[in-house]
Amino acid sequence: MDSKYKLIIDSFGKDRFKVNEPIKDHTSLGIGGPAKLFFIAFSVSELVKIISMCRQLKLAFFIFGTGTKIMFSDAGFDGLIIKNRTKEIEIISIKGKASRVGIGIEEALVEVQSGVSMAAFMEFLETKKLEAEEFKNIPGTVGGNLFLSKTLQNRIKSIKILTSSQIEEIPASELSLKKHIVLSAIFRIKAK
Repeated sequence: MDSKYKLIIDSFGKDRFKVNEPIKDHTSLGIGGPAKLFFIAFSVSELVKIISMCRQLKLAFFIFGTGTKIMFSDAGFDGLIIKNRTKEIEIISIKGKASRVGIGIEEALVEVQSGVSMAAFMEFLETKKLEAEEFKNIPGTVGGNLFLSKTLQNRIKSIKILTSSQIEEIPASELSLKKHIVLSAIFRIKAK
């Protein structure tokens, strides 16, 4: 294996990688040849670290979430495939009114990491008694859907992205599939 790949493997540990992993085993359509190297990122810090290393070493890489909206060639991918399984969801603020009868929540700001599945996001919203109905039939992860779904884009306060050198926060209107790697998004969600 190329010494550049060895540097990445040594940084995370050999047990975190698969060599010549069939991509078809990680997509909905079950199509795709082997990835030269395959890695699952479970945190934003891992995602940032491995992408930064790939960029420094000039290694080809591709990131995906649940694999519901992609197809890979049966020839495979001559580089590193990163499966994004980041999973944090957090209410970062609430807006409402306090009165003699209690506190009424009107809206919450919810930060969701890009690897969270839409199903997990909806489940979280339901348990917190926040509106989730409009996200009902959206498959995949939050990160990939931000590029495709106007429904999600309309609920965005801001998106945290990884640029070539740092983490930045941008509005949904500036999001570009060619330029940005989504790390998380902050949504405005109404209470039920």
